Amino acid sequence: MRHMSTTKRSTVQLPLSGVRLAPRRTNPEDMTARARIRDAALFCFARDGFRTPLRAIAEEAGVSVPLITHHYGTKAALQQTCDDRVLERFLDMKIMAIREPDSVKSMLDDTSIPSILMVYMVRSFLDATVSVQAFFDRFVDQLRTTMQAAGAAGMIRPADDEEERLHLLAVQAIGALMVEFVINPPADPRSFIDQVYSGRNLAAQFDLYSHPLFNPSPAMDTYIASIKNRA
Repeated sequence: MRHMSTTKRSTVQLPLSGVRLAPRRTNPEDMTARARIRDAALFCFARDGFRTPLRAIAEEAGVSVPLITHHYGTKAALQQTCDDRVLERFLDMKIMAIREPDSVKSMLDDTSIPSILMVYMVRSFLDATVSVQAFFDRFVDQLRTTMQAAGAAGMIRPADDEEERLHLLAVQAIGALMVEFVINPPADPRSFIDQVYSGRNLAAQFDLYSHPLFNPSPAMDTYIASIKNRA
């Protein structure tokens, strides 16, 4: 990764009741205490940052701190599990949107879960956690899988330099989220997408990525030649 806080704790306590981070296919593991702890930790880290103590996570999950240490050992191990979950769910949702475009409507009808995942990701970079380098690398890997699926579906064109495009898209995506979060931090992480991405904003993004920004011109030819000479 090319080199790319003190978190402000919300004064509103937001219970996790009704928020499930399970995949679309029900997995028996997601009904266990271990899964409840993971989901509660993910929510607490998104809401309050990674300095959240285990006792707050235990309260959110409705379990004891010793039960958390029994299942995960350390807070760092619990965070690693949350990292895995965020990346897994993001990939699942993106691949679903590519294979079943109609699924996007239902995703937009209830954005609470993807909002939590996005805020968790932003916190990972703002708090500069020890796992942030690995997290970014894995995000790029999953973006590669998504782009390959989109390419196979005929949705995107090949790039002259695919790896550099992946890096640029990853930095732009995370950077945009960080700016929006810092400018207008959500009181409830579940509201982040609705707060930031209006229909107008999303339409502008699709317009930006589906149509060339620059028209062919002598000036553009000069810019491109200069860039290639620099490379």
